[in-house]
Amino acid sequence: MALFHMPRRIRFADTDPAGIVYFPRYFVMTNDLVEEWFADALDLPYRKIFEEGVRAVPLLNVAAKFPAPSRLGDMLDFSLAVSRLGTKSFTLKIEAHCGEELRLISDQSSAWTRRDGGVLRAEAIPPDMRARMGRFLENS
Repeated sequence: MALFHMPRRIRFADTDPAGIVYFPRYFVMTNDLVEEWFADALDLPYRKIFEEGVRAVPLLNVAAKFPAPSRLGDMLDFSLAVSRLGTKSFTLKIEAHCGEELRLISDQSSAWTRRDGGVLRAEAIPPDMRARMGRFLENS
């Protein structure tokens, strides 16, 4: 199983007055990670998704734990693995570490959808995309 990695330094805009990451900012960071994964590992940049105007990959569910605080200037290593690859949806396991210390763990489920008359409808993940995602499948 491969992991997708993205380094990210904690910036002033990420922190609250106490100098630690304001938790909603982690969701911006995890979205950046997923967007990079789509572009670099899956060869499907979000720009292409939106230019086509047909496909979307909406977030269905998210859970997060914050075992330790991250502070201004910390360098985090975000990692992504596919924990479940269904027919029409998938779940990602995302972690962020600062050195050896775990700072974030998040499970995020998304659907593979197509626009149909302005409505998003789930559809099967195409075989070529399943193969690309499968390289990151845990326990494979």
